[in-house]
Amino acid sequence: MVVKTILAVCGKTAGQVIVKKATEALIDKFNLFYTYGLSNFTKIRNQDVRFSISYLIRIKIPGTSKFLLVRGHRIKDQLQPVGGVYKKYNSFSEFRKWGYKEDCPHKGIKTDDISKDDLRFRVKGKYALDVVKWFESERDRECSWDREFEEELIESNILDDKIFRKKRFEKVSKIMKFLNYSTYHQCYEVLIYDIIEFLPTEEQEVALKGFLGRARNSGDELMLVDINEIERLIVSENEEQIAKIGEHTKYLINEK
Repeated sequence: MVVKTILAVCGKTAGQVIVKKATEALIDKFNLFYTYGLSNFTKIRNQDVRFSISYLIRIKIPGTSKFLLVRGHRIKDQLQPVGGVYKKYNSFSEFRKWGYKEDCPHKGIKTDDISKDDLRFRVKGKYALDVVKWFESERDRECSWDREFEEELIESNILDDKIFRKKRFEKVSKIMKFLNYSTYHQCYEVLIYDIIEFLPTEEQEVALKGFLGRARNSGDELMLVDINEIERLIVSENEEQIAKIGEHTKYLINEK
């Protein structure tokens, strides 16, 4: 009844936006309450909890159902969206209080000069909600999305610097996965993804469409994939698999 009233008063499109935002706010509050309960009143309180907080840039080829993906830096045999882990600034002092540890050096994810200050780390479970609140405050952390776009597409000469010098982005949604147990990392995790839409100019649209005629081969650093391939997480040519797609890529097409 409430939803119908909102749609009637505001109009269908505006009403749907309001309902979507209100629903997201309720989900966020539930997730925070859930995180507080688990991280303070269970064994997780004194265990290390792994955080990975990143953004995924949705680059859709205008007028098609295809998306631009790139080869992963850490997992070389998979395609994934442009994007990466946010960075913190100023060696934020609260991290020391929270019992900060670098992420999984024994699994080959040791911090180096490139990954220094990445928001991929571990803290004690009782501080999990404090970390989430800090991230949401946008204090002492990266809040723009140009860096990974530049590193993955411009500096690698995939896109023309002159054409893509000016970039516009829009944050469209946020995915939060709270305190699920990771068998691989042997700990509980909090995963946060901001889904960011790249908004091309007319000239940039033409440049992106130029990739449509490009042949797809195993080992390509860039590939255009169709929405149904993202749903299956497999890229095929002539009934032969030529690439796999990272699981988190589904968040580009499904915001749940």
